[in-house]
Amino acid sequence: MTSRTPHAALTFADFLKTPPGHLLARWTLQRFDLAVDRVFGAEALQIGAPQLDTLRANRMQGHALLVRGDEAPFLLDGTLPPFTNRCFVAEPECLPIASGSIDLVTMPYALDFSASPQQVLREAARVLAPEGRLILSAFNPAGLWWMRQRATLACGGRPYLPTKMLPIPLPRLRDWFALLGLEIDRGTFGIYVPGFRHAGPLQRWSWMDKAGDRWAPHCSNLMLLEAVKREPGVTPIGKASRLTPRAPQGKMPVPTAGMNASRREGAESAPELPQLTTKEPT
Repeated sequence: MTSRTPHAALTFADFLKTPPGHLLARWTLQRFDLAVDRVFGAEALQIGAPQLDTLRANRMQGHALLVRGDEAPFLLDGTLPPFTNRCFVAEPECLPIASGSIDLVTMPYALDFSASPQQVLREAARVLAPEGRLILSAFNPAGLWWMRQRATLACGGRPYLPTKMLPIPLPRLRDWFALLGLEIDRGTFGIYVPGFRHAGPLQRWSWMDKAGDRWAPHCSNLMLLEAVKREPGVTPIGKASRLTPRAPQGKMPVPTAGMNASRREGAESAPELPQLTTKEPT
C-alpha cells in the first residue's frame, strides 16, 4: 500500500492566479471601488492583500498599505499599488498607528487569514477616527466554495481555496462589529457559482449569481460589509460631524513600525444591525 503524498499549501497570492481567484479579484475590486469612492477625509489605510488595490478609487491624499511579514516579498519586485504612497510591514494584531488617526480602513480578507481575527478587528476600530468608515471583504463559510474546500481537504485532495484561512460566520462578525461600536450600514453578498477549477464551467454556471442574489443571498461565496465607527455621546451634525483627532504638529498619523500603540479594551453596544442588500451595481 502506497502512502498518499500531501498536496502543497495554496497561498492567497497563488489562488488569485486561478480562474476562481480571477472571479474573486474582479468582484472585490468592483465592490471596493463603489464603496470607497464616497468616503472623504485625509488618511486611508488598507490592511493586507497587497495584490488588491482597494483604495484606487478613493480620492484622499494619504493612502497607506500595511502588510504582514509573509506578504512582504510581494513588494520586493516594485509592484506597490500605484495609488499607495506609503507602505510598511507590521502585524495587524498590533498596529503601529495612532488611535483615531485614520478616516478609512479597508480590510480585504484580512480576518480570514489571521489567527486572532477579533484582535485584528479591534485594532482596526482603534485606529479609526470617530465617524470613520471600515470596509471588510470576507469569505462566506456558508458558500459552495468553502464546502468544496472542506470536502477536498477531508479527502486529501488538492486545496481549492487558500489553505491558511478560516472564514468567520456572518452572525459572529455582526456581534464583533457591534461590540466595537462599528455600525454596519451597508453590505453585499456576491458570487454563487459552485467550486469549479476551470473558467469554462464557472462561466456556464454564472447564472447562479443572479439566482442566488434573489433566492439565497446568505449562501454566497463572498461578502462585503461597510460600517461606521460610532462614539458614545457624539451626535453627528452636518459637515462638522467629523471629530477626527489630529496628530501633534510635525508627526505623521502613521508612525514607524515597532511602536506599540495602546489598545482599546472597552466594548460599547451598538444599535440593531440592518439587513444586508444584494443589489447589483448599475
